[in-house]
Formats: sequence, C-alpha cells, structure tokens
Amino acid sequence: MFWWLLPAAAAAAGVAVWVALRRNGGSNGRRRPVAHADRLTALPEYQAALRRYRRWLVLAATALVLLLVSTAAAAARPVAMDTVRPEQHNRDIMLCLDASGSMSSADAAVVDVFAKLAREFDGERIGLTIFDSSAIQVFPLTDDYAYAQEQLQGARDAFDGKPGSSGFLDGTWSGRGSSLIGDGLASCLNSFPGAGKSQETTGGGTNSQRSRSVVLATDNFLSGKPIMTLDQAAGLARERSVHVYALNPADLDYGSGSDQPGAQLRVAAESTGGAYFALDSPDAVAGIVTGIEQTETTAVQGAPRAVFADVPGLPLAAALLSALALCAVLWRLQRVRLRSRTWLRRAAIVLLLLAALLRPHLPGGTVQAASADLNVFFVVDTTTSMVAEDYGNGRPRLEGVRKDIMAIAEQLPGARFSVITFDTTAHVRMPLSTDTLALETITDVLEPQVTAYAKGSSITAAKQVLAGRLAAARDSHPGRPRLVYYLGDGEQTSGKEPEPIKVDGGLVAGGAVLGYGTSGGGRMKENTGADDGGTAGGTAGTRGGGYVQDNRPGSTGDALSMIDEGRLQAIAGQLGVPYVHRVAGAPVADMMQQAHPGRVERPDDDGSLAAGTELYWILAAGAFLLALPEAVALVRQFRGLPPAGRKEERP
Repeated sequence: MFWWLLPAAAAAAGVAVWVALRRNGGSNGRRRPVAHADRLTALPEYQAALRRYRRWLVLAATALVLLLVSTAAAAARPVAMDTVRPEQHNRDIMLCLDASGSMSSADAAVVDVFAKLAREFDGERIGLTIFDSSAIQVFPLTDDYAYAQEQLQGARDAFDGKPGSSGFLDGTWSGRGSSLIGDGLASCLNSFPGAGKSQETTGGGTNSQRSRSVVLATDNFLSGKPIMTLDQAAGLARERSVHVYALNPADLDYGSGSDQPGAQLRVAAESTGGAYFALDSPDAVAGIVTGIEQTETTAVQGAPRAVFADVPGLPLAAALLSALALCAVLWRLQRVRLRSRTWLRRAAIVLLLLAALLRPHLPGGTVQAASADLNVFFVVDTTTSMVAEDYGNGRPRLEGVRKDIMAIAEQLPGARFSVITFDTTAHVRMPLSTDTLALETITDVLEPQVTAYAKGSSITAAKQVLAGRLAAARDSHPGRPRLVYYLGDGEQTSGKEPEPIKVDGGLVAGGAVLGYGTSGGGRMKENTGADDGGTAGGTAGTRGGGYVQDNRPGSTGDALSMIDEGRLQAIAGQLGVPYVHRVAGAPVADMMQQAHPGRVERPDDDGSLAAGTELYWILAAGAFLLALPEAVALVRQFRGLPPAGRKEERP
C-alpha cells in the first residue's frame, strides 16, 4: 500500500484551499458598486434564494470532499488478505511401492528410480504410497519437488537400514497375509482426489478429464488372500481412466510363461493403457516419462494461497458516485456550456474513474503472499466410529473433519501443516509442508481402516508419534509456534483406559480438540475395502455396503457410536488447548480465536506470486488532481457569499 500518497494528497488539498483563500485582485477589479444593495438583499425572496444556493453549495462541497478522499484512498492502493487458487496445467502421478519381504533387496533401487522420475517431471503432482498387507501414504500428491525428494531420501534411508528410520514401514502390516498386490494397487488408486467419484465431477468439467497415472513397483509375488485381485484392481484403474506403469525387479525370476507373475503384471498394466518395464531396463525411466507426457494435461485449481491483494472497489465506487453527484449539483448551480473546458475536465474525472473500476493491468507483476509462521499438526481419528452418520443431516463424521481441516488451513495461510491419523496404530500421513493442495488431497482421501482389520483402538494411540513430531519441529525451528488440532469422537474401543498424552512443556502453543458426533449416536457403514462409488463416508467413500452390527451379548441390530465428550475434554486438558464440539455449519472463527493461532504477516523471504501490474491507482490519482480546481472554485464561492440577512424585530 502506498501510504505516503495520503499525506501528499492532504498537502495538495491544503495548497488548493490556500490558493482559493488568498486575495484575488482580478476578481475584485471586475466587481461594480451598487447603491442601496442592502434593500435588495434584505428582501425575503432574496434571502430564500440565498439559502437555497448555500444548500446547493454545501451538497457540492460534500460530494467534492468525498470525491477527494475516496480517490486519494484508491490511489494509495488499499490491500486486504485474500485467498487465490492459481490455475495449473498438470498431471497426477502416484508412485506405488510393494514393500513386502520379497522386494526387500530391490526396494532401495526402486526408490532411486522413483527419484529419477521425480526429477524428470515439471509441474506434475507426484505422491508415494507403500504397501505390504496394508497400504500407507508416505506423502500425498504435491508439486513441491524438494519436499518429495526429501521424503524419497527418507525412504531410501529406511530401506538401507539407516539408524533412526526403522518406523518407515509401520502400518504396512495391518492386513492379513503379505504382498497383497491387488489391494496395494487399489489403495494407490484411492489416493487420487475424489477417488470414488467419476472424473466428470472431479476433473473440472464434463470434457476435461485429469491425467492420472500409477507407477507400480512390484514383483507380483502374492502371499495371502487379498480383498481385490490384481485383475480387479486393473479393472478399477480402467474404470477411472488411470494408466498403470509397472516396474518389476524380478522380470523373469519365475519364468516367462503367461501364468507367471511377471507376465500377469504385464497384462494388467498394458490393459490400462500403461506399460511394463523391467526395473533394470535402461528404457524404464524414459519410457514411463514419455508415456505420461503423452497424456493430456488439464487445467486444475492450484493450492490455495493467501495474498495481500489490492481492494480498491469500495473507494473507487464511492469516488464515481460522488463525481456523478458533484456534476449533477454543479449543473444545477452553473449553467455553463457542456463544451467548456470546465465540463471537459469534469467528464475526464468520470471517465478516469470508470476506467479505474475496470482494473486495467499489465502482465509481469506480482502480489505479496501472506504467511502465518506456524507448524500445525492435525491429529485425526480414522477408526470405524468416525463414519457414524450423525453429522449434520445424517452425514459421516469424517465429512465434518474434512471441512474443518481445510477451513482451519484457510485461516492460517503460509503455515506448515502435518497430518497424523490413528486407528489401531498411528501414522504420519503428511509431514510438515506448506503445500495446501497436498493437504487438500490427503484430507480428501481420508477413510477409516478396513472393518475386518479393526482390533479396538485407543483415542490416544497417536501420543508417541505426536510427541516425536512436536519435538522434531521444535528442534528444527525453536522459534516457530506449534499448534495441535485433535479431531475425533472420543470413543475408546480398546477395552482399557486410554493412556494420557504427555508432551514436554512449551511444545504446544495453541490449537483445539474438536469433537464430532452426538449423544444419540449414529450407525456406521462397514469398510470392506471394495469400492462402492464413494457414496459412503464422504468424498473418498468407505468402500462398503452394510452397517456394522452390534455383537455385544444380548444385543442385535446395527451398532451405534456415541461421542464421549468427557474423554475429549480430558485430552484437551492434557494438551492445554480448548475443547470445541463441532456441528454442521458451525463457523470456525470462534474456535480459531480460542486456539491462539497467531497473526498473519508478510514473509521475510520472497513470497510473491505472479500477477498483473495494477494501473487503477494511477487513474485514481489523475482524477484526484483534476478535482482540485473544483475545490478552489467552491471555496471561492463560499467566500464570496454575502452574510445571511436578519429579520427585522417588531416593537
């Protein structure tokens, strides 16, 4: 904002008043004395006309003052924080890695190939999911390549056995069996935003399908009974127009027959429009990149970014209205030819303001990004109870969680966000990142664990993971406040009391515990792992059919899940943050105020975004300068008015 223009404008207006008030000899020289003028000015008709004239001058002065103030304010370029989502043209690519025992000798090499692929892409969003008997997402779709390379290096360290990386595979053994290829591929397919919806509703229009690809690294050596076979998962990929590119480190280890794992993997990949490569093939990386780049890009809304944007609409509108009002009043007062220089100047004022309202700009400019220098951790309950249908009008609780996460993120522009989910165990679904599009993606695909794998859970299952991530964030950036938002229903199903969440003093600077559900409870859809079109559980769906049954002795029918606000309040006390019960449609403003989120500031580094160079303020400044002669004229007219006459007193 050009604040310096405001005192400059005030000084210019002061100069105009000074010019108007100084003695004008030429004007006095044109005056002629009139005898007995006091008799004329004392007439009631004259006094009435004078009062009308003075009222019109007051109206003109009011309109002129408003014109000068509003044009000066517009020229100073007022700004406010706004959220923009720049349009991007790119593709989505999910890297899908089989982390089972039969792949242990090749996983490090696979990660190296993934890293090479990531370096080849420009503008594409990439993500990483690993699986054995169950799948976890290492990082969601993002175009932050430095962040992606950092996570891939972490994967490389884990497969190399580097100390401190042993927890990388946690969460991949929650299923039954090992190396469940079909389930792993299906999980990777469900990692795309709006996975359970048709692309016609998620890709931005009926004719604009997003290009989606999966790079699947596996030897296709099955050990267990999957929910979905490889052929079924390939059929799901075809349904969703996802191309699968297979990388096999054991290309011919089991023979070349059509019934061998490598041949079956080739058929499945090629049936989706993708391709099959041996891991050590020199054509693998180039072939995958070429295949993906041959698919069409589609315009997509980029990550939401908060910026300090110009907001001149109100002052410019006020200036235009006041300019039109001034012209109308002056036309009533001064019957001057429309072709005179005076009216040409007034017409120029109106035209400049009209042009300014159109916001003309030149390419090549920038806008300053806003930033909240915070680390924000979302701890999300993804147990079966979180799809209980008692949020709003019978919607799953997870739908409210998704909405609140994105609403909080919108209030904290520029912050670094992390997502930790827990059911039987806890997982870091998204390490700290400023990529809100990645946050949106990971939030969109949140779903409960497969019901058959549920073994009872604790509402504080994430305590160790959360404490570790908070400590790591403090050690890397000691001066950056850390907020924790715990989102759950408080239902404890592990059969024992939850252990308290213990964090070191000062680790949590703010946040809130957000509770979902009702005391009356709601029924819960089963998650069988089979796709149901995304109708249950919100955007990502619960991939199930019936409802969870009440198996307690003496009970029958659908099980009900009820919120336990007492346990949630206890967690809030342990974290030192407020507890807030969330219902559909409730605003986040009050909750955010209680959470002490800090202030939104301009970043110290270059946080600018590409935008047009605004020209409206130049036009507004021109209108201000053209209006100054009107101020001189009006002041002189006020000064030249005779004093108001007095009525004669009667004896």
